[in-house]
Amino acid sequence: MFDVGFTEILLIGIVSLVVIGPERLPAVARTAGQWVGKLQRFVRGVKTDLASELETGDLKKLIGDQREQINELKNMVHTAKKDFESSTRDVVQGAKKSLGELETSVKELDAEKASTDGNQVGSAAGDSVNGTRDPDQIPEAVARDTEQTTSAPTTPPDDTGGQQTPTLRSENSTPGGDSTNVNRTGTDSGS
Repeated sequence: MFDVGFTEILLIGIVSLVVIGPERLPAVARTAGQWVGKLQRFVRGVKTDLASELETGDLKKLIGDQREQINELKNMVHTAKKDFESSTRDVVQGAKKSLGELETSVKELDAEKASTDGNQVGSAAGDSVNGTRDPDQIPEAVARDTEQTTSAPTTPPDDTGGQQTPTLRSENSTPGGDSTNVNRTGTDSGS
């Protein structure tokens, strides 16, 4: 700020000695030193305040930028969440619709098969009574009849979502008796 060299200080000292005099010079020098110290502290405080304000302004700007970025990220996450929910909802609705169509087609096929099997069994029984049955059709009819009579009842699905497993009952068991259910592997399934 002030560029004061050694020669300027020496000149000020000589002038003050002549003007003030040697008796009052130490008291004046002490008072001048106190004022210079106060001035230096004031300047140092102003510099510190300016620096902190600049830093605070920079920090506020940085915090503002961070808030903007956070808001942008929140918006992106919110948009992605909505898109994901929408696409998931569409997929679930499509799957339910497909499942309903499959169930309908399975019921139709079961009804069609039942009506076809009833017609074939009736015609096979009528042919065997008359004795005019085609010999090539006998193994198929026997296999079908055997399959229908030997198919075992299935146990209802358990509460945990397990699959149905066929069980065999012993011939001497009663409907409400102490019979044991045995699955096809021969292990006890515990009724």
